[in-house]
Amino acid sequence: MSSVGRVIGERLHAAGVRYVFGHPGGEVVDLIEGLRQAGLEFVLARHETGAAFMAEAMASSSGMPGACLATLGPGATNLVTGVAHAYLDRAPVVAFTGQLPVERFELVTHQKLDLRALFAPITKWQARLTAANAAALTERAVRVAMRPRRGPVFLEVPSDVAAQEAAAAPQPADAVAGTTDAEVGVAPDGRAVRAALALLRDSRRPVLLAGLDALDGEAAAPLRRFVEAWAIPTILSPKAKGLLPDDHPLCVGTIEGLGTARLYEWIGDRDLVLMVGVDPVELDRDWTVTAPVIHVGAASNDDQFYPARIELVGDVAGSLAALASTAAPKDGAVVTRFRDEFRGFVRPRRDGLTSQDVLAALRDALPRDALVACDVGYNKSVSIQCWPAYEPRTFFVSNGLSSMGYGLPAAIGLKLAHPDRAVACILGDGGFAMSLGELETAARLGLAFTLVVLADEALQQIKAGQERKGFVSTGTTFGALDYRALAAAFGADGVEVRTLDECRAAFRDAARSRRVTLVAAHVDPAGYRLQPIDSDHR
Repeated sequence: MSSVGRVIGERLHAAGVRYVFGHPGGEVVDLIEGLRQAGLEFVLARHETGAAFMAEAMASSSGMPGACLATLGPGATNLVTGVAHAYLDRAPVVAFTGQLPVERFELVTHQKLDLRALFAPITKWQARLTAANAAALTERAVRVAMRPRRGPVFLEVPSDVAAQEAAAAPQPADAVAGTTDAEVGVAPDGRAVRAALALLRDSRRPVLLAGLDALDGEAAAPLRRFVEAWAIPTILSPKAKGLLPDDHPLCVGTIEGLGTARLYEWIGDRDLVLMVGVDPVELDRDWTVTAPVIHVGAASNDDQFYPARIELVGDVAGSLAALASTAAPKDGAVVTRFRDEFRGFVRPRRDGLTSQDVLAALRDALPRDALVACDVGYNKSVSIQCWPAYEPRTFFVSNGLSSMGYGLPAAIGLKLAHPDRAVACILGDGGFAMSLGELETAARLGLAFTLVVLADEALQQIKAGQERKGFVSTGTTFGALDYRALAAAFGADGVEVRTLDECRAAFRDAARSRRVTLVAAHVDPAGYRLQPIDSDHR
């Protein structure tokens, strides 16, 4: 017979999990040992929030479930931010925490919290494991996490349970695939397809917005065929970057990034909007567009964040194929002019080194299929808009929760999941300070990737907001760091750059390194300030 901890590990292993990220406490050592016996590697993170970020990035990049673990009390509360991020970015993560022994729970108060209640608002499902139910509930947890819309689940393991002998149970089920029956093979309603085609034929200025739900079901190729058949300009959400390559002539830009107000103005002048796989959590402003909307998604438009005249509910790839079958191409010339103008708008020329310059140099140093994670702040805004992504699931960001401290832990999860691919992360100096302890994690694991810090000694996005309101900058600036010394202290290589040529040299060296390379780029924040533009490219 096997222990509960080992049975949990066997169920996770059967679902495709190979790593569990976390920080231990005495209450979870039996669980960690059981996971080890089941063939899982426990990765010690320096903070529980980072552990959850690592698990989410691994899950989001692979389409398989991720796993993270913490002890009870403060370990569990530290895990909350990372799990909340996975919840709002629809990532299938199984989160475990320890808990007080069952027979002592009602008798003590030290570190006693109702953890299932704590995690209830930020998970799809919660349960307490026992020796009798551990196998069944772990399998159920994986399936709930993977079911659309995907998201995290929470399992509480009392400290006296993990070492107990698990009740007899069937052998683990086969690995849970990256898609489920609920997502694929369901054809859209024929009447809805015909109505959508009629709107498409009548429109003169349509636009397509693609979101994270379109990542599922292998929709990238059908999406490309559809937009090319109709010559429809396409705008992506941050999580959907790469569904249409950024260098495709019909790819206009990314909402919620630098210059997004200009994109929304342009969308507002369209006469038809196709929302393909868009999850309302991706939209950071009220929907004010008056043009009719065609909703295409695996889930119906129940949120009603935007009103849809027609809904094509079912397999996204199948819906797009049906709409592409009788295409009548639109005029793409005006789209090309706006696209070129907009890209110049978000990449202004400045005397000093800008974040846009740094990203361009980094892009040149990496292969097209490189995986890139970014943090939150102006670095997120500029990365969303100015980082060219050429394949789906190659750009990662905390979008729904927008949590600082995400970028570095995410890069660790990405590199472990894809050891043969180039990985980089882009951080502001504020977000880097929140997670810099994970540099030691990356070094300990022997990982090699490029860590870019856009350094300007301020929380620039908040500081700019204060300045726009005429306030004194308060609580938004901090001292400079010695990045070379800091990198060396954590077992990484470090370099500081102030010119474009220095950036290019540093990124070339980093691409050849077998260690993490921290490149601190001292940037001019003037690059974030965009000038209004006039355009008649309707």
